[in-house]
Amino acid sequence: MKVECENCHVKINLPDDKLVPGKEFGFTCPKCKSKNSFMVPGEEEPAGLESTEQRESAPSQEEAAPLPPAESDFDDDDDAAVGGFYEEGAKLALICFDEGPERDKLAEIMTGLGYVPVIPESIRDALNRIRMTQFRAVLLHENYDNFTDGLHPVLGILQPMNMSTRRQIFLALFGKNWQSLDYMSAFQLSVNAVVSLDDDRKYDKILHRGLADYERFYRVFFEISRELGKI
Repeated sequence: MKVECENCHVKINLPDDKLVPGKEFGFTCPKCKSKNSFMVPGEEEPAGLESTEQRESAPSQEEAAPLPPAESDFDDDDDAAVGGFYEEGAKLALICFDEGPERDKLAEIMTGLGYVPVIPESIRDALNRIRMTQFRAVLLHENYDNFTDGLHPVLGILQPMNMSTRRQIFLALFGKNWQSLDYMSAFQLSVNAVVSLDDDRKYDKILHRGLADYERFYRVFFEISRELGKI
């Protein structure tokens, strides 16, 4: 759903699965950092571009809480930054890797594939960005931000996501125990592709093929969504 910041009037695209019809939703503008809130249209109301100014008289309510990461202590942080300002229509790729040559290489590869790399500062930052921004790709190291205890929180927030939103995200999980592009392992982990960390010299070819297979699989879904103006 597209909304407009009442301060700087920039248009922001919010993930539909985070919005509850008939309830107020609050967000921080990624451009000017001002606080905004608006009333999500009810089921009988058409959803479209709305200005928060149209809802100033609405009673204040708690923001609908998004799905939390499974078995994690990484709670939502309302005051955390949700990232920079990106042009409408930009394909954003969240790269959840610790600082180093691998992360730099993946950012370069995704740029070459037409994506805008976004580098979170921590797991908490990554989760806040996912809650507030529509990413087209997420690349996740299995131990990102030194996490080694069970299901990674980034997977925990993406796996139960509404499928109409989840289908629009290419999720690649990088680890030591998989063979790259083993689609049975990917299916079992509810990701789009698994990538072996031993194949770092072939990341470009692996991601190119993985994205091509993903886009081919969902081609009809994407074409219909574009016709309906959803992506």
